Amino acid sequence: MSTATLPPIDGGTPVLGHLLPFFRDPVSVLRQGYQSRGKLFSFNILGRTMNVMLGPEHNRFFFEETDKLLSIRESMPFFLKMFSPDFYSFAEMDEYLRQRAVIMPRFKAAAMKQYVGVMVEESLNLVNRLGSEGEFDLIPTLGPVVMDIAAHSFMGKEFHEKLGHEFFELFREFSGGMEFVLPLWLPTPKMVKSQRAKRKLHAILQGWIEKRRAAPLDPPDFFQGMIESKYPDGRPIPDELIRHLILLLVWAGHETTAGQVSWALADILQNADYETVLRDELRLVLGGDDGSSLGWEQAVAMQKMDLALRETERLHPVAFILSRKASTDIEREGYTIRKGDFVLLAPSVTHRMTETWIEPDRYNPERFNAEREDAQIESNSLVGFGGGVHRCAGVNFARMEMKIILAVLLQNYEMELLDEVRPIAGAGTYWPAQPCRVRYRKRARNSEAGRALRNSQRQRAVR
Repeated sequence: MSTATLPPIDGGTPVLGHLLPFFRDPVSVLRQGYQSRGKLFSFNILGRTMNVMLGPEHNRFFFEETDKLLSIRESMPFFLKMFSPDFYSFAEMDEYLRQRAVIMPRFKAAAMKQYVGVMVEESLNLVNRLGSEGEFDLIPTLGPVVMDIAAHSFMGKEFHEKLGHEFFELFREFSGGMEFVLPLWLPTPKMVKSQRAKRKLHAILQGWIEKRRAAPLDPPDFFQGMIESKYPDGRPIPDELIRHLILLLVWAGHETTAGQVSWALADILQNADYETVLRDELRLVLGGDDGSSLGWEQAVAMQKMDLALRETERLHPVAFILSRKASTDIEREGYTIRKGDFVLLAPSVTHRMTETWIEPDRYNPERFNAEREDAQIESNSLVGFGGGVHRCAGVNFARMEMKIILAVLLQNYEMELLDEVRPIAGAGTYWPAQPCRVRYRKRARNSEAGRALRNSQRQRAVR
């Protein structure tokens, strides 16, 4: 085996390594590595070696070797603190597959149809709150809608109506426990708040489990089905696991979907020509309806919206890195990754590599159109939702949810971005930074006001 390690990027200090630049702008550090070292490189954080792999071929290796040469369990210690050492991806493989089998049937097409009505209802509730015209900021407005859909879909309408706001506030504090850089033993304010919120959320969910056992919902919804689920050997699902699974679904869904749908709307509003394509599709699918008649068949028919969401996932993956730890020494293309070192994928860089993508920085949803000869749909090239056995279980739910939110907004409003869109600073989830305001007005297709706003959008897109 070679003794050569992955080439390190320049910069860094003897003790901190690249901690400070990574903490300020991690994607810039990753792009620097690609530009100066290529597809394989390393950097250092507090004495820990971070080995970065870029490109579809390395994505494939990363996913295939997870739970073999690469450990997911040891790569995300914050997960243990937020959840449990024997929960989901951190459990032994047999137990992980048992736990995954509890939720996967609830995200298949037959089950997914029941969520569409909830997604439409909560999206129209947003329209009612917004009114006829005004301004809204992307994340503060769309983030709560994503949470409303999750609470309504996974815990039921009554839970959402009685505890939705409290649950949302606690959940934002709980999500603060997702710490990639600083030691988890540091009693930082966000870590203290995260643990306190975790205890409160478990108490709320346990109370709701007991309430549903005393008065089961018939027909059962998602939450009732979880409570009544059993393992294949007939054992009931423990309450602690039910609580963790619900928190995982809401946490993972909110962190990715809130950011992704916000980026998607920003992308659409900055690309007037494709916005017209999407509006034409909506006119064919929904006619002049405000979205209230939108059902499963109509949502599936929105193929152009699918392409737009995939292009936003490519350009703005909110999970900008995926992490594992080497379980043993690994040789890769003549280099050695040492046991115990971190191994990272960087969708934020891989998704814009010139070796893989034509005009990688250009917004072009049609690159994913399978009917085109130049379609770019290579396996493992788009990994914003992960891959392999640990791929996001709720990816189809998330994509359907985003399609419906965007469809309802586009069907009801003319919209215009007021601020430059840029990612948040720091090493958190890669959301659009605030403020990122949208001016909106109820659609007036044939009025002078509607034409003026659309012309303004086109002029901004040209500039």
